[in-house]
Amino acid sequence: MIKPGDIVFLKRTNGILKNQSLVTKSIGLVIKEYQEKGAVTQYMVKWQGDTKGKWYYQHNLHRLQIKGGKNNEL
Repeated sequence: MIKPGDIVFLKRTNGILKNQSLVTKSIGLVIKEYQEKGAVTQYMVKWQGDTKGKWYYQHNLHRLQIKGGKNNEL
């Protein structure tokens, strides 16, 4: 599950990123969460170089998971 403070990137749909150039391969930081009863959760993500965040649905984002050595330490 994604939560504020997580690092995410956009999932690809049909091989392309919607409304993004092919050069954009950056990661973003989730800064806000919006959950309404009966609706898909939305997250505000701040991308590198952005002054404001943009809202994305939960199913459009993928949380970055860090795999480390002993006890998943960096």
